[in-house]
Amino acid sequence: MYRPIATSAIALIIGAGPVLADVTPSQVWDSLQQTYGQMGYDMQVGATDDAGQTLTVTDLVLTPRQGEKDMTLTIPRIVMQQTGGGDVRSVVEGQMDLQMKGRTEDDKPVGFTMSIDAPGNETLTTGTPEAMEHAITVPKMIVNGRSQDKVNETPLTITLTDMAAKQATSQAEDGTRSQSFEGTVATTVMAINASGPAHVDPADQPADQSADQPEDAPRPDPENLPMDSFVSNVTLDDLEFKGQGTLPAGDFDMASDPSGALKAGYSGQVTFAMGKVQGDFRATSHDVAEDRTNNAEGSFGIEDGTMAMAMDKDSLSYDGKAEQIAVQMTSDDLPFPIEYTAAENTFRLAMPMIASEQEQPFALAYGLKDLALNDQIWQAIDPQSTLPHDPASLNIDLEGMAVLVTDFLDPGFADSESDKAPFLPRQLTIKDISLDAVGATADITGDLAFGDDPRQPVGTVQGRFTGINALLDNAVAMGIAPEQQMMGLRMMMAMFARPAQDDPETLTTELEFREGGSIFANGQQVK
Repeated sequence: MYRPIATSAIALIIGAGPVLADVTPSQVWDSLQQTYGQMGYDMQVGATDDAGQTLTVTDLVLTPRQGEKDMTLTIPRIVMQQTGGGDVRSVVEGQMDLQMKGRTEDDKPVGFTMSIDAPGNETLTTGTPEAMEHAITVPKMIVNGRSQDKVNETPLTITLTDMAAKQATSQAEDGTRSQSFEGTVATTVMAINASGPAHVDPADQPADQSADQPEDAPRPDPENLPMDSFVSNVTLDDLEFKGQGTLPAGDFDMASDPSGALKAGYSGQVTFAMGKVQGDFRATSHDVAEDRTNNAEGSFGIEDGTMAMAMDKDSLSYDGKAEQIAVQMTSDDLPFPIEYTAAENTFRLAMPMIASEQEQPFALAYGLKDLALNDQIWQAIDPQSTLPHDPASLNIDLEGMAVLVTDFLDPGFADSESDKAPFLPRQLTIKDISLDAVGATADITGDLAFGDDPRQPVGTVQGRFTGINALLDNAVAMGIAPEQQMMGLRMMMAMFARPAQDDPETLTTELEFREGGSIFANGQQVK
């Protein structure tokens, strides 16, 4: 249920671009109806007043045409007015309301409501019906959201200040419409102030008297539980965004059939660049059974970062990077503050979207550079400073080929009850798995091929390791493990690794996976 909800929201956001693709108010309105109709949404209109130079639409309601009505967007009033120079000025008046709902696996209702206020907004459209340009300004946009939960309160407020954007749209002879856009937001502030009754184990409820507890043992009153809370504020400066998208000609339904829309040619990509991000949080939770309260608070920040997403019939990709990260947290449950910094954190995922019997590429990468822990953490884990306390780094870079059995946006893709895996790896290249921490390093590469049983790969994995012997010696010195246990570990390592010819302190290994499930380490069979 969650994937169709998210898809519907994305479709509305991306599809809103070509709405202003004409130069008269009536043409703007016709284009609006055509766009959302193609994307699989029904439109209900309270009234339309066409005065020639000005067209006003009131009480516009959008819902998915097929399937459950899990999303409703209500726009109270849109005024489209000819400016006199061939331009159209469009303004959304009043508070827009968005409702999204669904059900959990145990059939409990979930969802949220959201109100959107954008006072002073306007869009000026210029050009021709075949090639339009739009200039959008929103001095302030205020979004208030709340989950549809009768027990827990989770109000969320997002405020965007000084948003300005430009957009260009065009239509080809075959009816395909393309758009590109870019814009900036000076400041984005997100605030959440959630609260709800403390969690109680069902065994502690009065109706569930445990056999191992006396009948007169005190039990928490479910009608008078203490309240947990979570408060957080995040500020993001200098947001920049740009992207492009394509709406195919003909009929398609992004709301209820996203896979069909992608096959028809629907595509989109967007990138974000942001300046400084700063945030803080405070949380209070209660252990009712032990009559104990835990308070926690912290802050986090980055100097700058980027995010990108692209989607078409061939693939879905996410990319992200954050630089100069700093995090600190204190909690009643922790004996000391947690603080760490990192120079860079990166992530990338690319995978196929449409099912096919043919192999398709995928990739996964993750990087963490120069992770440094505060002195309190090191004092707890290494009070004698036996280990090197240099910053640590991790890098994972994988790519390969796989068969996608089910369309990724199919609601049954992640069906846990299905006995058929939706994603079958066929080939995996370990371009790099490397770790540098506490004076030791590890570098792993390799190539593996998979048949019908992914548990029996065929191929070779190479590894190169430094500082391992010194790390084991330090573990003994710290009292983590006795020397006798380390001797057994060293003997096991000797089966899988051997000293490099150019450096006895460096260990190398080559694991060969053969047909039938046998494994050889440096030429010696270990399985």
